[in-house]
Amino acid sequence: MVRCRRAWKRGVFATALLLSVCAAACDEGTPTQRVSEPGLASFVRDAYPILLRDCGFPACHGDTRRFLQVYGPGRTRLVRETAPYDAPGADEQQLSYDRARSMLSGREADRLLLLRKPLAVSAGGAGHAGDDPWQQPVYRSATDPAFLALRAWALAAPAVSVPDAGQP
Repeated sequence: MVRCRRAWKRGVFATALLLSVCAAACDEGTPTQRVSEPGLASFVRDAYPILLRDCGFPACHGDTRRFLQVYGPGRTRLVRETAPYDAPGADEQQLSYDRARSMLSGREADRLLLLRKPLAVSAGGAGHAGDDPWQQPVYRSATDPAFLALRAWALAAPAVSVPDAGQP
């Protein structure tokens, strides 16, 4: 009985704490950050082929242990029974889109993780464990055509505002 009361009190306290944090986040004075919302159609047309080609390897972002996941033909398939080179499934494109879009939170283009992680540190990137065996980054410069295409997709749509949780 005592255990139940303690657990109940902890639950009530945790709920009250969560509600107070949420209420504070809704305050009009809370700073907001930019979150890009490019659409799925433009992702499939412009960004997905690049991410699939450059990032979707089984040992890289085709691995379920990675936050950014990219699935599709010639790479890791979301459904194992799918033939390796069958057309991409809508579920593969949607998951890849959702994961890529979640890396577009930030105040300015130079802070977007989807753009910073694969870019060489010397070019303003954030460092990436996915460098090739010769320690070369995915994109050596911000003028790489594939990088520019990803950047154009990421910055194409108007932004929405969300509460700022601080910089990572």
